[in-house]
Amino acid sequence: MDRTKKATIREALKWASSRLQNNNIPEAEISAEVLLRYILEIDRTRLFMSLNQPLTSEDWYKFEDVVNRRSSGEPLQYIVGWQEFYGLPFKVNRDVLIPRPETEVLVEEICKASKRTWQGTSDHALVAADIGTGSGAIAVSLARMNRRWNIIAVDMSLSALQVARENAVLNGVERQISFFHGDLLQPIKQQGIKLDILVSNPPYIPTKEVELLHPQVKKFEPIRALDGGETGLYFYQRLIEDLPHVMKEPGLVGFEVGMGQADQVVNALGQWKKIKKIEKIKDLQGIERVVLASI
Repeated sequence: MDRTKKATIREALKWASSRLQNNNIPEAEISAEVLLRYILEIDRTRLFMSLNQPLTSEDWYKFEDVVNRRSSGEPLQYIVGWQEFYGLPFKVNRDVLIPRPETEVLVEEICKASKRTWQGTSDHALVAADIGTGSGAIAVSLARMNRRWNIIAVDMSLSALQVARENAVLNGVERQISFFHGDLLQPIKQQGIKLDILVSNPPYIPTKEVELLHPQVKKFEPIRALDGGETGLYFYQRLIEDLPHVMKEPGLVGFEVGMGQADQVVNALGQWKKIKKIEKIKDLQGIERVVLASI
């Protein structure tokens, strides 16, 4: 676009949509709108009321920069710095995975199962742990849904824990959540804490398949949060080995799993004789996405 001419919001949107489409970016028009609203710091209604208003030179250069970033494949969420999950806002950056809608199934199923197990969790101050918390999406969502729960969020990455802390504050649950830096269940074992509920969405992509991921994921999202070892089951195996050391009775364990992994995780859980019931729950695409075990 000719920078010597003042571009209107309408013209800027048209230019951005075309550029994104030419670079095979999905939902180009929506992305263009979100990026321009981000730059102008206005809502959708005001954007469309101002279509004939010119952009300042400063706003144009900022808009061009973010459109170029999106054109290169950088996720929209990292550019604007947030993603909605379970109806809540979450800050995200390249230190954490972008929360996915399918993970909401894990949160929903844990909440439903806890009500069955404890016959109304509002009356119980349960202790739950989110292992590999990343952005804190699971921990924060569970805290908002269950105000009497005490939640432990664990991650190996200090930078990810900082993002999770910010999200706890953003969503008003910082007093409910304790943040532990460490390797899976090790900090919980070291402090002798016993859990009513354990949830985890660990890395589950087999190492050989990481290179086959969509370039947007492989290039921009943290590989340490994706690579699940040779079979994709490394972290499940380690977590399951430690369950007898940290779980109370009754108790709940919920895992998000990758496509085709549910039966293997069920079989691994079934080796522990205290497991009373194991369920496999499908996501909206019909994929077995959550494995839920009752102790």
